[in-house]
Amino acid sequence: MNMMLGISLAATNANSGGAAPTVIYYVDPAGSDAANGLSPATAWQTLGKVNGATIPAGASVLFKGGSTFTGQLTLTAGKHFGSSGLVTTFGSYGTGNAIIEAGVNGDCGVYAINPQYVTIRDLDLRGTGTLVSTSSGVYFENTLTGGVYLRGVSIIGNTVSGYGLDGISGWGNPADTSGSGFDGTTITDNIVHDCTGNATAYRGCGITLQSLTTFGLAAVQPTILNAYIASNTVYNCIGKSKATIGSHSGNGILLGQSQDCLIEYNYVHHNGGTGGSLVAIWCYDSQRITVQFNEAAFTTVEAGTSDGGGFDVDGGCKDCIFQYNYSHDNAGAGFQLYDYSGSASFGELPLQGNKIRYNISENDGGANGATSGKGCLFIGNDDATRDATGNAIHNNVFYSSLAGAVAVIFAGAAHNKVKSSYIANNVFYLTGASSKFIYTFNVTPDATMLCIGNCYSSPATSIKWGPTTYTTFANWRAAFPAQETVAGGATFKAANPSLVGTVPVGTIGGFNPLLLGAYKTQAASVCKNGGQDLNALYGINMGSRDLFGNTIPQGLYDIGCYETA
Repeated sequence: MNMMLGISLAATNANSGGAAPTVIYYVDPAGSDAANGLSPATAWQTLGKVNGATIPAGASVLFKGGSTFTGQLTLTAGKHFGSSGLVTTFGSYGTGNAIIEAGVNGDCGVYAINPQYVTIRDLDLRGTGTLVSTSSGVYFENTLTGGVYLRGVSIIGNTVSGYGLDGISGWGNPADTSGSGFDGTTITDNIVHDCTGNATAYRGCGITLQSLTTFGLAAVQPTILNAYIASNTVYNCIGKSKATIGSHSGNGILLGQSQDCLIEYNYVHHNGGTGGSLVAIWCYDSQRITVQFNEAAFTTVEAGTSDGGGFDVDGGCKDCIFQYNYSHDNAGAGFQLYDYSGSASFGELPLQGNKIRYNISENDGGANGATSGKGCLFIGNDDATRDATGNAIHNNVFYSSLAGAVAVIFAGAAHNKVKSSYIANNVFYLTGASSKFIYTFNVTPDATMLCIGNCYSSPATSIKWGPTTYTTFANWRAAFPAQETVAGGATFKAANPSLVGTVPVGTIGGFNPLLLGAYKTQAASVCKNGGQDLNALYGINMGSRDLFGNTIPQGLYDIGCYETA
């Protein structure tokens, strides 16, 4: 997408009822920095001219499409930003996107301090290479003290590649640790690829919004409010060895210290490999984050490190919803619910009230098997100081044809602190040899960590619950009578779910329910009307629709991500 060639000043003035005209500055390598920049014929020439100029609020600075500008676009307060109702734009004009190409490893594509009411759009930002660059494609931060939120920042329609740290990153960085940050940031329709290969500690994401100085939403204000991250493609962000930098890198999209944000319609694939402990799309130290309508695929991870999965509700997350997503072919779990050691001491919220629902996981856990600690669904806790309660994983489909697949892994030294939480109305459909439904490490899950109303299909039954492996549902339920039991009656189905189509589906190039119809269940399936009313039983709000947009329930609740009429 390109910025439209500017409307003439006279026409803009005439159409605005006498309001001040919109000012458009043009930049062309064939121009002159001595010119006024107000037309293509009198265009400025260099990034340096733009960096030093004072741009009126509401103006546009447009770089000639298809042309290359070497260096870094540096934007500063008092010179380059807009105000409420007067958004300043930096973009392209003519044919194609303008290219901003780093001249040295330390060049960002766009570097902005304390930005507000500014849009960066339709630019092609190129670093010096993912393995050598020491910068990010778009870097913006809030350094103001006093808990101030900056508004109106939009990053739209750019291509970002070849940066060693992050692709697009926004940070709160106030010296007083007040939580100053950003409210209403929009990051949409960007393509971010081949970044993060020279990551440093806690840097190395395709797209991220976090704080550099303030942590723990139980004690401090969020840094990121109401962010919207949508319709982006993130791939080949490989990360750097965890043994070298001591932290995760190679993530696709990551939110931290965030509240009331929405992540949707993103396609995140083929990330990781060199980096360790990374995930395609995840959040931590955040509350009320919704992640929906995304595809996460082919995430890989450095050998010997954790994670490598599609989606993760991580430590310090409260009341987050991950719904209507498609995860497939990831080395780690398709979906993860995890609280790390120290989250309480960091002042973070308890892992509480989160929902993972109406999603599909297909052939995830490629680094699978009981000893790897991956699994299609991973539930873990290493914080022994408090309970993680009220979490619900329901109405998903977990399918795997991989040999040795594990549907559900319980791991972490304190996973028995996950209490009053539910794995309910899910389809666990395993077709590979030596598959296992459940495998628990370390300790026996708490008595209130309940499996209720699920459909299980596998060549053989294997449930390791605590130290003992059970090969029949009868033996497992005899040892733990609350499992798959409501009012004294069995709630599980041990049968083929009778899906409509052939699985696996594989890559669909971004979430599209029309391409996931194979995961609907047939009318004669045991899943139809076979689920439990989790709201009536446990007070869990089950939502209003299934993955395919059908209203729920229609009759009784179904098992899986599809509600049959």
